[in-house]
Amino acid sequence: MAIPLTPPSPAVLYGRPAVETSPPQPELRIERYQLGAMQVPAHAHADHLLLLHQGPQPVRSRRYSGSRVEEGLFQFGDGGLYPAGEYGPLAWDGPADVLHLHLNPALLEARARQGLDLTHFALRDQFRLEDGLLAHLGRQLLAAPGAGHALGQLYAESLTTALSLHLITHYASFERRIATDSARLPSAVLARLDAYIEASAEQPITLAALADLANLSVFHFARRFKHTTGRTPYQYVLDWKITRARQLLRAGEQPVAAISDALGFASPAHFAAAFKRAVGQSPRAFQRG
Repeated sequence: MAIPLTPPSPAVLYGRPAVETSPPQPELRIERYQLGAMQVPAHAHADHLLLLHQGPQPVRSRRYSGSRVEEGLFQFGDGGLYPAGEYGPLAWDGPADVLHLHLNPALLEARARQGLDLTHFALRDQFRLEDGLLAHLGRQLLAAPGAGHALGQLYAESLTTALSLHLITHYASFERRIATDSARLPSAVLARLDAYIEASAEQPITLAALADLANLSVFHFARRFKHTTGRTPYQYVLDWKITRARQLLRAGEQPVAAISDALGFASPAHFAAAFKRAVGQSPRAFQRG
């Protein structure tokens, strides 16, 4: 009888710590490892694991499962998706700069089941995959600011939701009976959200808080919100802040730095960059005009 493997941490498996880690989230943990050529013994992991190769040089990797051998050349941005479980030895032939995205299996499945009556759900093992969106989301999540940033937590939650939805849509197998998430949000809910955003302009706004106002789960809310408004919650809040900034700048009663603080931006520089991306000119130029 086979003895189940005890899941080690990647740092233990590789014999070195991660060079970067993301701010903690309940559903997702991201680590970046810089590794030389090596062979990893048979191992297990309790989380779903998405690996994304970030190194400039391609790396050839092999995975062994009994007598079966899988081999692939991983270019920049290529990845692999490995659901929670046990795996055979793994080897690669050169320097590797890899992002590890650890996804909580129970929470990912809970997302998939929200608003849907599923008979089963499972991620599909993908030894090698090419998916530019996954590579982009992985890099953005690693660089996302923490909860101390006014929009940082909402931004990271939005990225996590997008990542989860993409995995569920394109890399999962499931059967569903009834889909109930296509309805638009009522106008009363949108009004409640707008009032909350206005009252909380100086504070971090989370996806969970917005979902609570709509009496929906986070995942269900994000999908219905996008279906209703055509924008993600993060973009909607940012657009609201830019619209309010234009009004305050036109009034000319407050300096740019005070408006930045009143709208909860991390700094006047961050406010100026966001405003220029949206409007096409700096806040000071807009105010002078």
